[in-house]
Formats: sequence, structure tokens, C-alpha cells
Amino acid sequence: MDLADDVAYSVHDVEDAVVGGHLDPRLLASAGSVDRVAALTAAWYLPNVARDEVAEALDRLRALPAWLGEFDRSHRLLAALKDMTSSLIGRFTGSVERATRAAFGPGALVRYGADVVVPRETLVEIGTLKGVAAVFVMTAAERQPLYVEQREMLTKLAHALLALAPAQLEPAFAAAWAAAPDDAACVRVVVDQVASLTDISAVAWHRRLYR
Repeated sequence: MDLADDVAYSVHDVEDAVVGGHLDPRLLASAGSVDRVAALTAAWYLPNVARDEVAEALDRLRALPAWLGEFDRSHRLLAALKDMTSSLIGRFTGSVERATRAAFGPGALVRYGADVVVPRETLVEIGTLKGVAAVFVMTAAERQPLYVEQREMLTKLAHALLALAPAQLEPAFAAAWAAAPDDAACVRVVVDQVASLTDISAVAWHRRLYR
């Protein structure tokens, strides 16, 4: 599940950054951008990754046939961006499947029959894409006020749900609350409830509880 999240977020965050105008793919060819991506990749995601590993990962990704070298919001390049997204997901999941099969054989791999094997190159490529999103979206100065506002809203929502639980929780989370052994577990249930919400539903819940 963690791997699936990493693949999905790394790829789609970069896609969203391109569509939103926060990332010009041509910038990833510059040494300065590579340095920034490497620094955040190491600081946020892969503490043992070296700058050269990130540079090599970016080189491999940028050399892919489906990689988008530029973007002008045309229909042709919007379609190409979707192709890149699909190609990257296939690249990462295919690499993991091949490595896992090589380690555990061709049989049915269910429940505890195997561990997921993530090759180092794939791990670094995924982390590098997350670093790209971190540089061009999450740490962009112009977006910081929005993040502060969102963080304050989510904190208020969590406090409201904690005070009103389990009545305001969705059924699955209300059941988890009822089964929680202590206060810390109850807080975790509320955090999980908030984390399960989309941006739109989080805003709607906040408005409903603070109207």
C-alpha cells in the first residue's frame, strides 16, 4: 500500500505541477534545478540518496520516449502528458513486479507468501519525482499562504471532530473509534478520518461544522 501511494503521488503530483503551470519540464535540464531536487529528495524522502543518484534518476526519466520535454497546454501536449503519466506508473510497477518475481518465483504470491521488492533505481526515481514536486510546488514561496490556510482549516476540523466523535464520523471510523483502546487511538481515528477526505469534502465538512 505504501508503494502504491508513493507511485501515485509521485507521478500525479508532477503531472498536476505541469498542468498548473508550476513546473516547466525544461527546467529539469539545469544543474541548479537538479541540486534543489536532490537536496529536498534527501531531506524529505530518501536521507541516504546522493546528488549524483538523483541526477542519474532524472537523466533516465528524461530519456524515456514518453517523457514530456515541454508543455504549452495544447491538446496534443495534454494528451502527451497523460501518456507520460501512464508510462511512469507502468515503469515503476513493472520494475517492482519483475524484481519481486525474480526473488520469489512465478507462483501465486498472496498474503505473506512474499515481500515486495523495490529496486534501488526505482526507489530513487520515485523519490526524485517527489522531490521535483516538493521543489516546484510544495516549497514555492507564492503557495505558502495557501498551505498555511489549509493547515489551519484541517487543524480546526480535526479538533471539531474530536469533540463531536463518534457522532460526526463516517461509519467505518465511528466503528474504529468505538474499538479504540485509549485516547491516543481515538485521536488517530480522527486523523485518519480527516486524511480520507478530498480537498472539496474537507472544505464542506469544515463549513458544516463551523457554520
